[in-house]
Amino acid sequence: MKKSNLMIVGVVVCMLAACGSSEDVDVVVAGMMTGSDAVPEKDAKCMAKNIKKTASDDQWNLLVKINKDEMSEQDMSMDEAMGLMAPTMAAAAKCGVKLF
Repeated sequence: MKKSNLMIVGVVVCMLAACGSSEDVDVVVAGMMTGSDAVPEKDAKCMAKNIKKTASDDQWNLLVKINKDEMSEQDMSMDEAMGLMAPTMAAAAKCGVKLF
């Protein structure tokens, strides 16, 4: 009986961790909601989650660093900036957000 309860609790914790919002997603959402091209919170959450799914780990980490102010957008190379365009555009299309 104890083992089954422990297993159920473990499964629930794993499901909540997988479905919940993580700190890096929250940072990117906050960055999308500020500035001249600000996106509403609902759209920003949708886009951030979709970008995380489609971007490579390096691209995602770069986006998080920019939104944490650990680096500026001007520090990105042209290749890095162009690489982030595809996941961003795909996320915008999936979430119904007009970027321009």
